[in-house]
Amino acid sequence: MSSTSQPVDLSQVPAVPWAWVDEHVYAAIRGCSVKVLQKERRLNIGCSFRRINGTTIRYKLGDITAFLESQPGGGGAAQPGNQLRRGPGRRRRSSP
Repeated sequence: MSSTSQPVDLSQVPAVPWAWVDEHVYAAIRGCSVKVLQKERRLNIGCSFRRINGTTIRYKLGDITAFLESQPGGGGAAQPGNQLRRGPGRRRRSSP
């Protein structure tokens, strides 16, 4: 595993659902780091993948598309519950 990250040219990725890409391309598609993908694999969440020869990880573009479309858009609840309250609050103590 190398610690230097190379920029990924997504225009070179074939636009067919049966194409296989490595974790660097998938991370570029998702806009996250490879470490996030490694953590998701370890926790058994995220997109399905194939392990080749015990070490190489590949993702199918069709699976990536299906996974991303299954995720909620916006990532939040319909109405956020932690809004800042406005209006009268607790009464202040009066000083003697």
